[in-house]
Amino acid sequence: MTLSFMRNKVVQVESFSENSLAVSWRLADSLTEAIIQIKVRLPDLEITAAEARMERYPHQECASASGFIQKIVGVRVGPGLRKIVQDLMGGFCGCPELAEGALECCNAVILHFTVPQIKENEKGNEEERRKKYQAMLKFNPRLVRSCVAFADDSPLLQGLNIV
Repeated sequence: MTLSFMRNKVVQVESFSENSLAVSWRLADSLTEAIIQIKVRLPDLEITAAEARMERYPHQECASASGFIQKIVGVRVGPGLRKIVQDLMGGFCGCPELAEGALECCNAVILHFTVPQIKENEKGNEEERRKKYQAMLKFNPRLVRSCVAFADDSPLLQGLNIV
């Protein structure tokens, strides 16, 4: 007997307006077909709108995807996000696929800011690169503690007074 499994996933971040981003996530595999769209307000990275639709799902709890996704409106992308999303949307009575999709949307927001900056910061000497990162963190303080590069003991945070 031959078993087959197919998975296709796409995450896209676009500037929606000067002060917000639109994120779309789509998953299609042999068991699941889901779409999530969220809007994130800048610079505090607060989720201001969220929609979800699941056409195929492996768990019955996922049938109410539009209700689950509304629980993340008002949540900020930053430290503690994984636990917050899992508590709101995952767990025994939740929809784990939808929770993972929401987390991937938030991760895409973080990458939206960090990848271009990382490419730009590769130019110059070490001190110039550190100053560029610090300017990025001042512009968007929600990135602090969002990854190991921006952890409390990171050299990138030395001399910054960001709480």
